[in-house]
Amino acid sequence: MRPRAPRRARQSDGRERGAAATELAVLMPVLIVLVLIPVQVGLWWHAKQAAETAAGEALDAAQVESATAARGQAGASAILSQAGNLENVTIHVDRSATTVAVTVSGELGFSLFPGAWGVTAHAEGEIERFIAPGER
Repeated sequence: MRPRAPRRARQSDGRERGAAATELAVLMPVLIVLVLIPVQVGLWWHAKQAAETAAGEALDAAQVESATAARGQAGASAILSQAGNLENVTIHVDRSATTVAVTVSGELGFSLFPGAWGVTAHAEGEIERFIAPGER
């Protein structure tokens, strides 16, 4: 049996020269965006969790029978001062005779993509009150 002669690679006529670089230039921005989208969602999720935690803390602080709306705002501000990644924050505590409603809203402090990435959290509950043992 005779050994086979090695096959020669097909010679290009030069029309495909640079095709790989062009394909890479087209696909690379798409790949970068696909990688950055989960990071952006994670940043937004963190800001949303911070707003929800602040709203819950404000509700807990304002639900006490002798508390005020300012006490609830102070509770939310204490959480947000340590949570980070929220800017232009507004804290609204509405305390009526029987209920407390808290709304915390703001924008992402750091974003990979342009535009306003806003978050809003809401918490609502009844004002705690003392119930005498005979009324329970």
